[in-house]
Amino acid sequence: MEANRYLRPATLEEAHQILLQDPKNVLLGGGLWLKKSTSSANTLVDLSALGLDTIKDLGDTVEVGAMVSLRDFELSPLLKNIQGGILIEAVSQIMGVAFRNSATIGGSVAGRFPFSDIITPLLALETKLVFYPHKEMTLNDFLSFKGRLSDILTHIVIKKSQGPSFFKKVKTTALDFAVVNVAIANIDGKYRIAIGSRPSVASLASKSMEVVNNAKNLSNELINKAAELASEELLYASTGAASAEYRKALAKAYVKRGLEEVSK
Repeated sequence: MEANRYLRPATLEEAHQILLQDPKNVLLGGGLWLKKSTSSANTLVDLSALGLDTIKDLGDTVEVGAMVSLRDFELSPLLKNIQGGILIEAVSQIMGVAFRNSATIGGSVAGRFPFSDIITPLLALETKLVFYPHKEMTLNDFLSFKGRLSDILTHIVIKKSQGPSFFKKVKTTALDFAVVNVAIANIDGKYRIAIGSRPSVASLASKSMEVVNNAKNLSNELINKAAELASEELLYASTGAASAEYRKALAKAYVKRGLEEVSK
């Protein structure tokens, strides 16, 4: 990416005003994927001076600032016990430590990257996004939103749910993007199933969730049905890394395995 200028505003209001001045003004998170972009920017707006790099305990939830690095996210004691540590497990598989020291949680989520490993488990949890100046929405609604938001993602709020969870990243080597990733959370007896890197951005497998959440007991037959639905209701595509058929087969296998694990 090429940019004409770089600014580091001192307040969120200033950052927001700069962003609104030109549709080619771009927010700068960790900046690690900018070199992959073929577009150009008029102004890069750096949010690192705005105090968005803290993780706070809000009682029933944990509030994570958008500029928190993936490494600080990974090491946070406030996050390690949420839903059996599914978030830590997922983040720890993203590239290496040096990468995670620079990449930010806000950039990872706001970018809606199809290959994102952290979006998938966040979607399987009860996650809300907070934007400046006055917008809040669930992560699921944000991922479904079409178009460009003119607001600034400031915080990610994660409910402190407890229960068994499952996360699987299928990859060729340790530093590869996922061929597919699957996250399942059992929250108070209700299941949330998210599948990402299909290679589209993560989505909830709603029909599969409906089957398991309407059942009094999860039999092997129901688990198999839910796994089959998860492989059919979402779109899978072929890339150089894997075919659509292979991704569907992986999703089916790991949704089945994950449901068996979290329903014990």
